[in-house]
Amino acid sequence: MIIEQRTYQLKPGSLHEFLKTYEVEGLEIQTAAFGELVGYFVSEVGELNRIVQLWKFESFEDRQQRRARLASMPEWRALLSKIGPLLVSQRNEILTPASFSPIR
Repeated sequence: MIIEQRTYQLKPGSLHEFLKTYEVEGLEIQTAAFGELVGYFVSEVGELNRIVQLWKFESFEDRQQRRARLASMPEWRALLSKIGPLLVSQRNEILTPASFSPIR
């Protein structure tokens, strides 16, 4: 099992627009392709205008297959044209749980 941590830095003032658009149009699409959303977070202190998503995959190969499925969906590409301009940067990390982690 792996967790992908996706961190998005948004343009100042665009957080609420991003969240509203993603919740209404993107969450269902991405969940259908990816599977298990572990968590979705917004920064309140420190670097602001930042969103962190945590997605669970069975393996790196599972992640690759699911990402390819998502990328092939026309409705996902249409959504990216709406939310893409709101992004400043994106960072992805693959995390593996320690043997004593509650999430394994």
